[in-house]
Amino acid sequence: MEIIGDFNTSVKKALDETDNNWENYDGLVVCGTHSPHDTETIIDRIREARGNNIPFYGECFGHQLACIEWARNVMGIKNATSEEFGQGVFVVKKRPELKVGLHDGESWWSNYEVIEEVEKDFVEHRPLNMITVPFHPSYQSLKDRPHPILVQFIRLCTKK
Repeated sequence: MEIIGDFNTSVKKALDETDNNWENYDGLVVCGTHSPHDTETIIDRIREARGNNIPFYGECFGHQLACIEWARNVMGIKNATSEEFGQGVFVVKKRPELKVGLHDGESWWSNYEVIEEVEKDFVEHRPLNMITVPFHPSYQSLKDRPHPILVQFIRLCTKK
């Protein structure tokens, strides 16, 4: 298992509490960071994982990069990027502020403007080996109650 990203400590702890053997599984995890670097290399790793049917889990920053990878390599938007990274077609919008902590509801329910235009094929194609979320389930995972998203990712890794 390969883990990329600065916020890997909480992900490793959560995976340890989910399955003690997780390090022996074939998979790729891209977690959060406050200082994005090597983004193109990470996007290439996500593309390789998707193309080789290697289970992938993207948390926060990993979710953003997975969206960019998908837009570029599946939808054909060659200059897809994030508003945070510079010029191109923004498939990831920068939020005006970072809201840290627990909040009522889910963040995407109030952000319909992000989903402006989606091609039909994008909605219908759902790869079974990728899980991405714009938040940190690893922060909510407990030893006696691992987060269901992490449990599902481990299931994907052990199916091979």
